[in-house]
Amino acid sequence: MSVLLSLQDGFYRAVQAAETVGTISGSTLDFDTGNVFSHAPSSNVTYVFNNPPVSGIAYGFTLKVTPSATVTVTWPSGVDWAGGSAPDAPASGETNVYSFYTVDGGTTYYGFLAGAAMG
Repeated sequence: MSVLLSLQDGFYRAVQAAETVGTISGSTLDFDTGNVFSHAPSSNVTYVFNNPPVSGIAYGFTLKVTPSATVTVTWPSGVDWAGGSAPDAPASGETNVYSFYTVDGGTTYYGFLAGAAMG
């Protein structure tokens, strides 16, 4: 995330905040490159989360998945899903948006389905 600050009345105030679009190589999300990811798998996918910040640093990211075929999605074992189980993969051509965060160096990611069948 980048933040643009402006000096106003002797105080720095945020005037713009922007998320950084990251890269996915195969099915690996590289957190060194950003915190917003988009993926369009055409076959079953097993996601890998790479380069989380060290323990004690909070890190959140968003993943938009729009498969071009019927696929299954496998998540890292360290994802703790709201409700206790991973949501179903989106249907071909539909979009699901997922949000995650970690505070322990990636040992545990808290996962949430932010939106389903959005496309």
